[in-house]
Amino acid sequence: MILVTVATLLWSLAGLFVHLIDVPVGDLILWRSFFAGCALLAIAVLWPAQESVFGWAGLGASLLSAVAMGAYAAALTLTSVANVMILYATLPLFTAAIGWVFIGERSPRRALVASVVSLIGVGIVAGQGVNLADISGNLLALLMTVTFAGLLILARAVPRLNLALINAVAAFLCSLVALPFSSGAVPGLHDLAFLFALGVLTTALSFLLFLMGSRFISSTEAALVELLDVVLGPLWVWLVLSEYPGTGALIGGGIVLAAVLWNLAPALRYRAAKTPAATGQYSSAELADAMCCQQPSPVTPQGLN
Repeated sequence: MILVTVATLLWSLAGLFVHLIDVPVGDLILWRSFFAGCALLAIAVLWPAQESVFGWAGLGASLLSAVAMGAYAAALTLTSVANVMILYATLPLFTAAIGWVFIGERSPRRALVASVVSLIGVGIVAGQGVNLADISGNLLALLMTVTFAGLLILARAVPRLNLALINAVAAFLCSLVALPFSSGAVPGLHDLAFLFALGVLTTALSFLLFLMGSRFISSTEAALVELLDVVLGPLWVWLVLSEYPGTGALIGGGIVLAAVLWNLAPALRYRAAKTPAATGQYSSAELADAMCCQQPSPVTPQGLN
């Protein structure tokens, strides 16, 4: 859970960095992906995963990751942020459906309820900005959501996948695709510094940590925690650049945050109860309730694989 939460915090900084960068969209995707690929490749070489694999599953995961990375950036240029957020909020539901179909993973009912409540909260955040006429951008946002859900399930189904190498390949693929659409100019030092931070922190490390952490909890719960990005992203922009997100964003964000915390409450209560349980401060019924949503992964990741 800690890895997933840290990954979400890093992800949520993307909006702030994008606001601070002044380059064309093609250049942004190109340089962000290039820096992310270099960082992930360095991790794969310097800290090689033990007994990890790539193979056809790794190639499939790289393609899913590349599509998710590219579709997200492209969707933001073709439709409103509100549309992207609404469709992105369905991530836990798509993850639950794909996980059930392909690997037989049954998500906790509590996580599914929290996912639906979060979807309502994101709808409030979006407010009046939804415009269903932006069909191309909406389809790309939906494609990004579905492919990322598939990536989560694949990483869980094949625990020995080398996640650092997979995402490095995906990032370089994004760079190649973006190259024909870029200006060909090298950004200035100011923009280059933020592009480096955008690539390394919000793409490389966030993807890697999130996929690693998602192996310890159910895929739906991992996707649900990731929705905190919707809440935190506008908050950082507000705090740093004084861009007020609006009352709807604050109310909707509060609903998303409450849903995530409600879903995590049993796990947090269980951890708090483990020590007092030894002294008899909790009854067996209370401990059973606290453990009801514990969904340990059937596999244990090794290194960065």
